[in-house]
Amino acid sequence: MSALLWTIQQAHALSLLHSARAWRQALADPEKTQHHLWDDLIHRHAQSAYGRAMGFDRIYSIEQYQDRVPVVDYEAVRPWVDRIAEGEQGVLTQSPVLMLEPTGGSTSVSKFIPYTAELLADFSRATNPWLADLYKQVAGLKGTQSYWSISLAKQGARTTAGGVRIGFDDDTEYFGPLTRWALNRMMAVPSSVAQAPDMDAWRHLTCLHLLRAESLGLISVWSPTYLSLLMDHVRDHLNDLLNALPLQRRMSIEQGLQREGRITGKALWPNLKLISCWTNSIAAAFMPELQQWFPDTPVQGKGLLATEGVVSVPVWGQTEGCALAVNSHFLEFMDLDHPNARPMLAHQLKVGGHYSPIMSTSGGLYRYHLKDVVTCVGYESQTPLIRFEGKLDRVSDLCGEKVHASQVEKAFAEARSDLGVSWRFALLAPVLGRPSHYRLFIDSDAQADQLHLIGARVERYLHQGHHYATCRRLGQLGGIEVQPVSHGWQTFQQTLVNAGQRAGDIKPTALDARHDWVKVFSVSG
Repeated sequence: MSALLWTIQQAHALSLLHSARAWRQALADPEKTQHHLWDDLIHRHAQSAYGRAMGFDRIYSIEQYQDRVPVVDYEAVRPWVDRIAEGEQGVLTQSPVLMLEPTGGSTSVSKFIPYTAELLADFSRATNPWLADLYKQVAGLKGTQSYWSISLAKQGARTTAGGVRIGFDDDTEYFGPLTRWALNRMMAVPSSVAQAPDMDAWRHLTCLHLLRAESLGLISVWSPTYLSLLMDHVRDHLNDLLNALPLQRRMSIEQGLQREGRITGKALWPNLKLISCWTNSIAAAFMPELQQWFPDTPVQGKGLLATEGVVSVPVWGQTEGCALAVNSHFLEFMDLDHPNARPMLAHQLKVGGHYSPIMSTSGGLYRYHLKDVVTCVGYESQTPLIRFEGKLDRVSDLCGEKVHASQVEKAFAEARSDLGVSWRFALLAPVLGRPSHYRLFIDSDAQADQLHLIGARVERYLHQGHHYATCRRLGQLGGIEVQPVSHGWQTFQQTLVNAGQRAGDIKPTALDARHDWVKVFSVSG
């Protein structure tokens, strides 16, 4: 089997060489690359409804584009996407929309991002060079199997009312057809696991397929908690899983466990060469647990890849940051030290600067503000390297759930109206743990059962969000806990004052991830 895999991967690696060369050429001249992308983008979609509304055919320079086309968030784009969901074509792009991919929203529970064939090609121009880099740099990777996270089972209706497909089936769909063909033949876990009847069955089948894959060489997931939870399941159901394996494979694992003295990645998969996952920002807090399971396996941090588009790509050997995806989308960057200045272009970033990306993509998002925070940490060739630092707006994202303060505010308003309960102070905050979860700190005269009803209402509302529901079903997040507090607002305000904020600048918020509020309110109580 490994000889066949090696042959497939060798052919696949050769097919990626053109993408890798084009990527390197782009890194050497990001200004020219980006200008070409921008020019092609607005001319290709000038006759879309959005292009006509913005006068794309009368824009002749990037400066004019910045002056005439506004920076937008999803709420500004939503009416256009709604038209696409109803089945209308030619709205944001002249190219047909293949599907709408769900993701978290800042002012609503979910949002849908349009995908075209050109947008998928944009992703491939970033992901193909990354794979080519791995094949070249990671010794022994060829001839092994891979695991890529697969969508959850039974996600409900998968088309809009207008008949537009909703969502990817698995992460390999970010790649082009040839790469998907190769990856699917290297997969340790088949996409059919998504049809499991419930999450317990999905997790068990995933672990069973993984344990069968003696030649597993690459694991690619988003949050490190995703993989840690799978390892928890292996530990908790080891005998049942081993009994379901072919005898030779079972004996091989038992020998590995005896050799290592405990369950580790090396004991289960001696050919495992690399784990790819988030490592920056809040994900860094979950890396020690992952490394307990995989003490001998190198981990490569992912670039900044959002549902809307890809901002940066890992480069082998670069541990501080990832290179801007300059040949995928047209990128601008808000200088967070001078937010009212004209956004900077990709080649203009300075080491040490703090920025927020604005992208224009072939999926029909033009000057779309991602509201992420990145720091420029160096250069690869002539292209800046960036490190993801977190979210610009009030967002908590422990493991991919993307909870926004505005969502929590709406949940509070619904709970107050439906339950007739009042409170002086309420704050939802993340709590790290096993599993991590959110806790509602609430200062109210209501009875305990009423307070827990409020927590249940907030949980139900957030569950409507695609990413939150995913993390809950996976077990990456536990349910919301409720903690009554006294003098809630005073404690909140004093904590921020002690951290250096002026009391007059402090505004109430429904969600805050800046402090360990469990500790704060325990001390204050």
